[in-house]
Amino acid sequence: MSDETQQIINNSGEGKCSAVPVEIAKEFNWGAFLLNWIWGLGNKTYITLLIFAASILSLIPFIGFLIPLGCSIWFGIKGNEWAWQNKKWDSVEHFTSVQKTWAKIGVILIIAGFVIGIIFGILAVFLGIMVGMSK
Repeated sequence: MSDETQQIINNSGEGKCSAVPVEIAKEFNWGAFLLNWIWGLGNKTYITLLIFAASILSLIPFIGFLIPLGCSIWFGIKGNEWAWQNKKWDSVEHFTSVQKTWAKIGVILIIAGFVIGIIFGILAVFLGIMVGMSK
């Protein structure tokens, strides 16, 4: 396929009128799910900033956490469509590569968060024991 033909087919970044390629349209976007507003800024998909309003609603006991979770799932489902329509991409391959990188970064940050949480939890228990022993 020539570069000229590829340019005609590649309508990314043209807004809602951009037809999303079939090979990416139905894929779940893990970067949008895990990194929502950060991913949104990087992909010119500012609707993901709604996560801040959803986070305020998370203060509601028992059901409040469902609203941000629901937003994140929605972002994951619609992420590829939004990113394709809102940002110009060199090709479908370029788009897929960048979105895989976002997903990898999201997974790394989630794992790092768990590890840091476990370390701080162990330190808190250890310090609590040490303070208790000093009394």
